[in-house]
Amino acid sequence: MSIAVSDWVQGQTISGEFVFGYVEHIDVEQNVAKVHVVKSDNEDSAGRMALAKVHHLRQQAEWAPDEEDIRSLIDLALEAQDQAWFMELSGQLKDTAQGDSKNRKWLWNNNGSRLSHIFE
Repeated sequence: MSIAVSDWVQGQTISGEFVFGYVEHIDVEQNVAKVHVVKSDNEDSAGRMALAKVHHLRQQAEWAPDEEDIRSLIDLALEAQDQAWFMELSGQLKDTAQGDSKNRKWLWNNNGSRLSHIFE
């Protein structure tokens, strides 16, 4: 399975950090991906960009975000000035706070632009 722009990935950056985030750009010639970091073993890296060799990344198909993850995504929605995504995430945060999200899986839409959920 190859890594593409907008894929959620986890792996190790060129600087040695372990990160979870999504791919914003791939330099095919150098086989390096620019990853927007959502979580990292270095807390200062969250919300920043990091470079990683593509072969050091693993694509993530499913992800169950916790409250902190949703709050980070809300920050991204605000930064992107995406009101619809902000409203969707705010609703998900409310559900999480109420404990309604325990039986939920979260997936990226086919276009990679939004989180959606399915109930098990």
